[in-house]
Amino acid sequence: MSKLPEKWVLLQDNPPELDPSTGNRRPVAPTEVPWTGLLQQRQLASSSVDAGNVEIVDGHVVSSYVLLLDPGLVPHPVPRSKFRDEDGTVFTVVGKPRVRRPVRGSRKPKYISAIVRSSTDYQE
Repeated sequence: MSKLPEKWVLLQDNPPELDPSTGNRRPVAPTEVPWTGLLQQRQLASSSVDAGNVEIVDGHVVSSYVLLLDPGLVPHPVPRSKFRDEDGTVFTVVGKPRVRRPVRGSRKPKYISAIVRSSTDYQE
């Protein structure tokens, strides 16, 4: 399989550092890991909650997407990992990303599949 066409960046969180003057912890910018992938819409109709759309508040529907990534990404994405696309939109992984392999033939990983949604829609 050839490389997936879109450029993505994994935003890996770093532990906070200690401020020497105050002794307080301060956040550190995330490490950016460039990678390739492909974002796909999970469904076309937003009427079905069962198929991946979630209503946070009545009338507000949030769509989830499938992000396919080329295998070999280190570190492997985990729930709540963040990815940024070429347009600067940040997506958050929902659930556990899975390595997908072909059923027949080579058992070499084909891609990593992660359910994501736009971080602007993500409520914690």
